[in-house]
Amino acid sequence: MLIDDDIPTVKALLDIVNWRELGLTEVVSAYNIQDAKQLFDSGEPDLIICDIEMPRGSGIDMIQWARARQYEGGFIFLTCHESFDFASKAISYNADSYLVKPLDKQELEAALRKSIELLKKRMLMGEYSKLGLAWLKNKDLVERGFWSDVLTAAISPRINLIESEMQKRELALSVHTDYILCLVSVPPSQIEREWNESIFHYALSNLISEILISQVCAGRMIAYQTNNVFYNAILVESTIDMQWLKSSAENIILMCRQYLKCTATCYFSEKKAVPELSQIKAELELLDESNLIFRGKVHFQNEPFHYDTTTERFTLDIEMFTLLFVQKEKVQIVNRLKKELEMLTNLNKLDSATLHSIREDFLQVVYSLLSRQHIQAHRLFADEVIQQLAQHAESSVFDFMKWAQALTDKTVDSIKEVLQSEGVVDRAKRFIHENYRQDLSREDVAASVYLTADYLAKVFKNETGQTVKEYLNDHRINAAKQMLIESTANIGDIAMETGFDTISYFSTVFKKLTGETPIAYRSRHKSAR
Repeated sequence: MLIDDDIPTVKALLDIVNWRELGLTEVVSAYNIQDAKQLFDSGEPDLIICDIEMPRGSGIDMIQWARARQYEGGFIFLTCHESFDFASKAISYNADSYLVKPLDKQELEAALRKSIELLKKRMLMGEYSKLGLAWLKNKDLVERGFWSDVLTAAISPRINLIESEMQKRELALSVHTDYILCLVSVPPSQIEREWNESIFHYALSNLISEILISQVCAGRMIAYQTNNVFYNAILVESTIDMQWLKSSAENIILMCRQYLKCTATCYFSEKKAVPELSQIKAELELLDESNLIFRGKVHFQNEPFHYDTTTERFTLDIEMFTLLFVQKEKVQIVNRLKKELEMLTNLNKLDSATLHSIREDFLQVVYSLLSRQHIQAHRLFADEVIQQLAQHAESSVFDFMKWAQALTDKTVDSIKEVLQSEGVVDRAKRFIHENYRQDLSREDVAASVYLTADYLAKVFKNETGQTVKEYLNDHRINAAKQMLIESTANIGDIAMETGFDTISYFSTVFKKLTGETPIAYRSRHKSAR
């Protein structure tokens, strides 16, 4: 591109230079900076020859504008004055030459050849740079693949096989170098906002890379996910400054909390040989699984979590929780459980074994209540959501509370549904069936359905044709009849077992309802058998 407000100069340049011989196949002209910029936008030239002094914008303005747009082509300036100020500005913007008018053809052609040679070198270096970046990127991918195979034991942890893989993949690594494995963990329960999983993992990996890249090459940072936990494994040569490494890990935790709204935890192994790294990775993952209350910190493998085990292990108050379930106090159940866990956390007593025992006790309360209501637990908790919550219930306090909340809601709502589907008389009958062995009165049965004894007696008689006492004795005698036939227990034991105070009263009621004594009933049925 030729730029000069003096039209004869432009025409002279077009005529005196053999452009094709120099390898320039197209020459365009502009007579001011504005026209030149439009031509530039329609097709970026490889070389610009520009007058410095023009009335509607100088050559310096043009080179400033072009360089601001990342233009890397050649630039030759023309001027009528040998001004040091102009020359120094031209040099500062990486101009190739500075020619004084009137132009000498030989000087002009020499300047053109110089610019073209520089242009060719820049193009060649640009290609080399692209190839170099591609090679570096590919090298990182190859090395990352190698370390991933080492950590997952896809390459057998034997020195000769690992060394063979290093050579095969043309990696400048030594099997005799010791490494420190850093594991960054983020369980889903520690993420405060909704993320697409792949986007979150990408963001997490980028954040870690930004912080560590000055000392750790990208090929030694491996992102993966297992048991629904986001992990980044970073391999660091054992010669690294540990203070810098610990400070970087703390920075990762801080930046994750600030920008990704999540709680990251960092674990460091001891110095280990390459064949030991897959085992070390598994051990750090187990350490992470057992971490319930020490998240958002830096941990070292040789410094295990310190729980207070000086006192007796905590046990759940089963009677209290049973009462809360009977009273259907869903909010109180969850809040009380949360307070218990917070108290244990504050006292540094909530380890994985304690959380497991609390879960078992809580389940005992739930299963016992469901059994009384004849609800099958395996059917009630068969839906996928509860099962997934159950799988992760012991991963963290947060996951445990999500599971406990869901279990409580499902249990209480199901018991309410069963009770609402029964009438008052059906509930009274069920109470008698469950408690007939005890010394029951009409008042006891009425209290179980929250009615007065007189009102229940009236309702019960109207619906069944029997009094509460008659129904109770009828159910007791039916149970006694079964025991007389199927067991060898004596009559006195059967009377006590079915809720009668004395043998004589038992025998009286039995004969009244069956027409024969208990002994005669047993004898007749034995003969029949």
